[in-house]
Amino acid sequence: MDVFDFAGVSVHCEVWGAGGALLMAHSGVGSGAQWQRVATLLEGRRCIAPDLLGHGRTGAPAEATVNHDLQADLLAALIEQGPAGPDPVDVVGHSYGGAGAVRLALRWPGLVRSLVLIEPLLMSLLGETGDPLFAEYEAVARDFLRHAEAGDGAAAWARFMDYRNGPGAWAALSEKAKSRLVAQTALGAETLRANLANPTTLADCRRIAVPTTVVLGAETTPADRRTVEVLAATVPGSRCAAIPGAGHMSPLTHPEEVARIILDHLGK
Repeated sequence: MDVFDFAGVSVHCEVWGAGGALLMAHSGVGSGAQWQRVATLLEGRRCIAPDLLGHGRTGAPAEATVNHDLQADLLAALIEQGPAGPDPVDVVGHSYGGAGAVRLALRWPGLVRSLVLIEPLLMSLLGETGDPLFAEYEAVARDFLRHAEAGDGAAAWARFMDYRNGPGAWAALSEKAKSRLVAQTALGAETLRANLANPTTLADCRRIAVPTTVVLGAETTPADRRTVEVLAATVPGSRCAAIPGAGHMSPLTHPEEVARIILDHLGK
């Protein structure tokens, strides 16, 4: 484990393996540890997975709004001054971390060699195209925020988990798992605010000039599927890969398939 200072915060990073650096950004309300099973399958790579700001063992800056641009600046600092650099690196981002990886490629293009984006949270693209699936996602997010602000974490997570993972997902969780999520309600609200405020546009995506693979789980939500389809059709020269049987959390549920796609992307 490495520790890196950024914006007055100690950023904790998981590091596995040896070889060329691969920077990995995790999903919302997660941590760098989410990548452990994938990383063990990526031979010949040094996988660096930070706990993003406000997540895991990394705190949040006292006087800054944690959004995707700030997370991108953290990733840039890890490349320029920290354990991932100093040369341009391949970047893998999932969900919330995928949105940050896109902002990294747009704000710091010279630091990114290539991108693997696993269902990045870019619902702003659906909003721009007027797709009704954006309104569906926004309604779920606003419902979460309303319950979170009312202090009802269980109600916030119940609808969100069923939306993300299918009807009955919340009820199927153990009481311990439910308690852990409820304790992270404030963080969940923060990540959803960042997702709703994501400034990424279709024109931005057309400016991404590095090799890009966009990944989706074949059983993911309609909004995530459509976002991936729009992104893959917009980023020049990108390719799209689907994982049979997987939902939104494929790095956790299908690590072998995710690792295979990453290795294919890297030309291994």
